[in-house]
Amino acid sequence: MPLVGGRSGLVLFVTAAVLVATTAPACSAAHNITAILSGHRDLSEFSRELTATGLADDINGRNTITVLAVDDAHMAPLKARGLPRGTLRHVLSLHVLVDYYDDAKLHGLPGGSADVSTLFQASGDAPGSAGMVEIADRRGGCVAFAPQDTGDARGTAVFYVKAVHQAPYNISVLEVSGVMSSPEAEAPSSSPEPTSRLDFSDVMSKNGCGRFAGLIAATAGASAAFDKHTRDGFTLFCPADKAVQAFEPTFEKLRAGARLAVVLYHGALGHYSPQALRAGHDDLATLASDDAGTTVGFAVHSAGGKVTLVSATHNAARVTRTLADADPVAVYMIDAVLVPFSSTANASSPPDLGPSESDGRSGRNDGGDGRQTSGSPPGWPLRGWVASALVFTTLLAAFASG
Repeated sequence: MPLVGGRSGLVLFVTAAVLVATTAPACSAAHNITAILSGHRDLSEFSRELTATGLADDINGRNTITVLAVDDAHMAPLKARGLPRGTLRHVLSLHVLVDYYDDAKLHGLPGGSADVSTLFQASGDAPGSAGMVEIADRRGGCVAFAPQDTGDARGTAVFYVKAVHQAPYNISVLEVSGVMSSPEAEAPSSSPEPTSRLDFSDVMSKNGCGRFAGLIAATAGASAAFDKHTRDGFTLFCPADKAVQAFEPTFEKLRAGARLAVVLYHGALGHYSPQALRAGHDDLATLASDDAGTTVGFAVHSAGGKVTLVSATHNAARVTRTLADADPVAVYMIDAVLVPFSSTANASSPPDLGPSESDGRSGRNDGGDGRQTSGSPPGWPLRGWVASALVFTTLLAAFASG
């Protein structure tokens, strides 16, 4: 092949390669606060409350944001106060600045200080200057954050500890030394606390989860436990009728306390929207507890937009449908019953929880239709195949002309 032909082919190949790159899907600039915090176990309670109060969705929906994260030790006193959900949301929204601040920007403030708006201010719930936070670079390199209240009063200051995550001009997560609050953030709401009017039993009965609704009604203490958490919010994962039908022989052999634990194990503490659920979590706490009174949970795995729950006994269930999402309650259908304990120790006669051909089998890897629940990467988009075809055609033309 003449040299000129080879050069032409090379030019055409590079051009085609550039076209492939430009037609490939662009990386999204969106961020995921729960995914960012998931790698920091000492911030797990802060992450959990961001999700439970709905702030995680608000954070993920903004292009430029700074989150002042608080570790578990300093979150504990706030949780112990038992603030209403709306009040807790206001307090935590003081920790979300609607501007980007990283380590360098904190130590280079013009004049040494800045007043920044927060999500509390942006929500419209904060009167006057309440919801503003003053950032001050003090002597010795300490950076303080102090909420403003009506009349420019300052709340208790907290201090910058370290940078947790920084994606310039998109999202910054900074750890601070404690929880900020103010009288305005904790003031009683002018409107009553929202309560769910969602009849979750009716939702289940009308959408293929009637058998599980029946288990809740027939299990002593189950309905009362769900009703108790309606105000604070919960997320219900109801197994489809086919899965419950397969599990019922095992369920009937369980002791009363074990039956209650199985039913309550399908209710996660806090409201999780579909977006928050797809964000993935190390684990979700549930309404169930073990013999020692310790709350038990299950792991959440998200891949390719599919969400899979893995119980303490390693049986898996895939989320197949969203039945209702009416904050503070969400209801999802799953394709298997989740079991939080070894059934042998909780049955009057040892039942068999081994694999079966039913949808309710333990350790099932598919969702009842043969598809894997582990979540395989999505196929290459159509435009990727078109670009590949363009490369192939261009190369053929190059060699032909040579």
